[in-house]
Amino acid sequence: METKNVITITEFCQHYNIPKQFIITLNEYELVEIATENNTPCIYVTEIQTIEKLIRFHFELDINIEGIHAISNLLNKVERLQKDVKALHNKLTFYENLKL
Repeated sequence: METKNVITITEFCQHYNIPKQFIITLNEYELVEIATENNTPCIYVTEIQTIEKLIRFHFELDINIEGIHAISNLLNKVERLQKDVKALHNKLTFYENLKL
């Protein structure tokens, strides 16, 4: 059985009851990537969790696209910084254990 890596924008928008233009706008702001399968615009299944978060920002918290773009960039920076801190912490722990 073949697994699908993409879902059509139409199916996704029907499931979440959102307008297609919202996904297209997210793509214009480079917040999601739109793929084309058989001349049909699709989104990658791996991006569904991100899109769900963006849907909540916009439709539940009433944040405009520009605000979503700013929030998304800041959250990505925080995530990168957290990874850097963890990597540095692991290195520090390694070198501290060498001294023992």
